Amino acid sequence: MSTSLTFIGTGSCVPPVGNETACYLLNGHVLVDTGWNAALSMLECGHDATELDHVLITHCHHDHYMGLAGVFFYRRMRRAQLPEDAPELRVIGPAEDIERVVELARAYLQVDRFSAVQTTPDVLPIQPGESFEAGEFAVQTAPTHHAVQGLAYRLTDTNTGVEIGLSGDTAYLPELAEFFAGVDVLVYEAAAGLNDPQAGPEGGHSGVRQSASIAREAGVGRLYIVHTDMSARVEIMAAAREVFPETYWPEPGMTLVL
Repeated sequence: MSTSLTFIGTGSCVPPVGNETACYLLNGHVLVDTGWNAALSMLECGHDATELDHVLITHCHHDHYMGLAGVFFYRRMRRAQLPEDAPELRVIGPAEDIERVVELARAYLQVDRFSAVQTTPDVLPIQPGESFEAGEFAVQTAPTHHAVQGLAYRLTDTNTGVEIGLSGDTAYLPELAEFFAGVDVLVYEAAAGLNDPQAGPEGGHSGVRQSASIAREAGVGRLYIVHTDMSARVEIMAAAREVFPETYWPEPGMTLVL
């Protein structure tokens, strides 16, 4: 028995050709963020959106939820692959925005006009600090510092004991070191690259040295840097490893088996 984490996308807000903005698949059935078009990006990674039962959204900025309508559409177009008794997809995210975003995705598909794309997901709004379950995962949340309400996720696979931390988008927030303390793998954004923005929601993103310092203070097993400038990979990795040597750069489609 093992826990798997697949990097469906690792790129920045506007990812380069061959990548997707940051989104992840856990144990083949829990998708975290939907990128620009996660349903198609999953296919490129050898996975299928019909296998999903949970979608977790870290925050409702476009590059993290635009693919939600595509996930809904793909599953309806491939509904013959779903078991007859398959429950509705469960969509979980920040309480301030998630219900509106789901309804906008449904409106975009015009579910009132086209029965073939009708979808009624089970929506669970979450306030930072609340916990929930997603299949075999026990999930804890913490607030982030960003322009909209965001959730950092700490997921524990209750079958294996493996713990995975996902930052979402956040400015430097020292309290997250305590939240992520001791996780096996921490996936953290570094959209500010080699810069070190001021703490607080005004900046909204972390620099790579700030991300690495969270990993160091948290005592995590490994750090994976995502959502940053891929053209500066060499410099970004060098800066991160000066702070936290066990830092890695995931390629899109890479799967960790833990």
